[in-house]
Amino acid sequence: MAFLQILGTLLISVVLFLLTAFGSLFLTYTLYLHYVHVKHSHIPGPKRTSFYWGNLAELSVAIKRNQLIDDLLFEWSKQYGRVFVFYITHKVFVQVNIPEAIKDILLVDNFPKPRRGYRFLEQLFGQPFMGKSLVTETDHETWKPMSAMFSPTFHRNFLKTCIVQFNTSCDLLLESLSKKADGKTEVNMLEMFNRVSLDCISKVAFGLHLNMFEEEKPQLLEDIRCAAESALISFLNPLLWCSPFRSASDFRKKARQAGKHLREVARECIMGSLEDLRSGKTLDNNILSHILQTSAPGNGGSATEADLEKMVDHFVTFIAAGQETTACLMASALLELGRHPEVTYKMKIEADAVIGDSGYVAFEDLSNLKYTTAVLKETLRVHPPVSSFPRQLTKDVIWDGIKVPASTNVGVNIMNLARLEEHFENPKEFIPSRFLTNESYKYVHIPFSLGPRKCIGQQFAMIEARVIMAKLMKYFHFDLVPGQSFHYVKMVTCKPKDGCLMYIRPVTGVNPVSTAS
Repeated sequence: MAFLQILGTLLISVVLFLLTAFGSLFLTYTLYLHYVHVKHSHIPGPKRTSFYWGNLAELSVAIKRNQLIDDLLFEWSKQYGRVFVFYITHKVFVQVNIPEAIKDILLVDNFPKPRRGYRFLEQLFGQPFMGKSLVTETDHETWKPMSAMFSPTFHRNFLKTCIVQFNTSCDLLLESLSKKADGKTEVNMLEMFNRVSLDCISKVAFGLHLNMFEEEKPQLLEDIRCAAESALISFLNPLLWCSPFRSASDFRKKARQAGKHLREVARECIMGSLEDLRSGKTLDNNILSHILQTSAPGNGGSATEADLEKMVDHFVTFIAAGQETTACLMASALLELGRHPEVTYKMKIEADAVIGDSGYVAFEDLSNLKYTTAVLKETLRVHPPVSSFPRQLTKDVIWDGIKVPASTNVGVNIMNLARLEEHFENPKEFIPSRFLTNESYKYVHIPFSLGPRKCIGQQFAMIEARVIMAKLMKYFHFDLVPGQSFHYVKMVTCKPKDGCLMYIRPVTGVNPVSTAS
């Protein structure tokens, strides 16, 4: 009896302790939220629908309606001005739509990326994914030597030597499409662009020949999709990390397996190239071999086994990020061409003139694809795969007379900048010719960001897209499948919700297979 009394007293004490601890934490969190709200109360923005959840309800409704978050942010910017604030729980987000401020954020002050904003890409439930790479590393001093190592290989002078690989990957796409080009077979061109983009970056960056058009569902492409989408979902729903439900457990397992397989492919590729280098073999011309030849042991460099994981980080990042963004760009461009036959006609005329009978796009030809380049730039304006660039302030700033305190996360939303008539005439219309003028659109058209942390793969993406789009225009006609949706969803990138569904017909008298290089 005495034992039960002691046990009961102990249990009551434990319960009271837990309630007190929880109450203290809840009170502390409440006071912190109040402090955060007061600290930013002078910044205009939508009214919080919940003290604890902030504006999460509005964002959730937008997502359920298949509305881009960027659309909601644009409506808020029209209501509250070029600088406004919104909240998700205790997190504060300030949106800035001022070109001069964007110059300061990305270029002059070069504010760092927010640590929390990229952590979800580093690992998948404990399994490394992108790790500490050029994209995810937020410490500028740590990032600088990474950039110095890779920048020369993503420069146009090096990529010029890889133009054959760009053409070869494109020719695989042409051959695959020629089998479906009967004018009545429905083809999801977003899927085809995903395949050719992965094939291209694998060849040019790592010398991998993946046969992306032979498998019904290429495993590497499936792993990239799974890993990227799982990373974002885990960021939006942190409870997945600890949920005991079977569905959550299966989700975590699948995500880890995808991340693990990607890194195994990367490790195998890097180790194989290292072994060839150490045995004196001549390496193929690609980005990886160039990096290894300038940094590997025995070649005057300083690479060690400890560097292998970092190389894997970069490999996975280039494969995952580069493939997705370029594929979305080309799919969006083709959708717009389906709605604008006059634009398609001009692209076809240019492609015929530049490519001729050779079936090959030389590096020197790229500068002559002026209208194709303008179409891609206009596509990036209207449908940027990456719509915003987050940064964290390291000092107080004042924009439009509004003080934004240090440590605040600010977002540069390039999609919404492109919708403003003060920057672009008739911004809702798809007008490629606006990029054939001398207008620079400085600080308002920055699809690859700006400053030291701009996308290192900008030249790569534009070379790939021009080669592929020019050849597609020369050899095929594309017709939108009736009912094709033009709605977009935002996962890691902004992409067409229902893909890019097309009927394909060959251009009369031209065989893309026979001209393939």
